[in-house]
Formats: sequence, C-alpha cells, structure tokens
Amino acid sequence: MSATRLQMLESKKQILQQRSAGLRQTLAQQSDRTLRPAFAVADRVNAARRWLSAHPEVIAGLALLLFRRRTKGWLAWGRRAIWLWSAWRRVQPLLGGKAKT
Repeated sequence: MSATRLQMLESKKQILQQRSAGLRQTLAQQSDRTLRPAFAVADRVNAARRWLSAHPEVIAGLALLLFRRRTKGWLAWGRRAIWLWSAWRRVQPLLGGKAKT
C-alpha cells in the first residue's frame, strides 16, 4: 500500500473516531436526561423496600388493621394470608432479598 493511501486511511480513521466520540457524548447526555426520572423512582422504591424490611411491624400493623376492619370469616382471611405469603415469596427475590424457606 502506498504512503498516501495509508495517510488517507489514517485520516478517515481519526475523523470516524472523533465522530464516534461526539455521538457517544450526545447519547450519554440524552440518556441522562431521559432516564434520570426513572432511576429516581427506582431509587425511592428501593429505599422504601429497605425501610419496610427494617420495620416489619409496619406491615404487621397494616395487616392487623385490614383484618380488624373487615371480619368476613377466618377462612377467607386464611386464603388471603396464604396468597400474600406466596406472592411475597415470588416477589422477594426480584427485590434483591432471598426467599426464606
């Protein structure tokens, strides 16, 4: 390959690298603006999950409040409790915790 051809290819390479760097910068800025609100919501949900796991009495209190408010029958509440327990076991690994057996 001739020296001029190599210089031309090197010049094209530099131009493409500069263009790619600019596109990466633009993508980073646009992604930051677009995704920042979603990440803020995710951070708040994660903080709430951590707080609730540190304060299980709140969950127990809410469950008791619901139980006391509507007393339709022990069997119905037993089914709800089993459903909630199984739902919690399915969701807990998604929230970062381990499903305890």
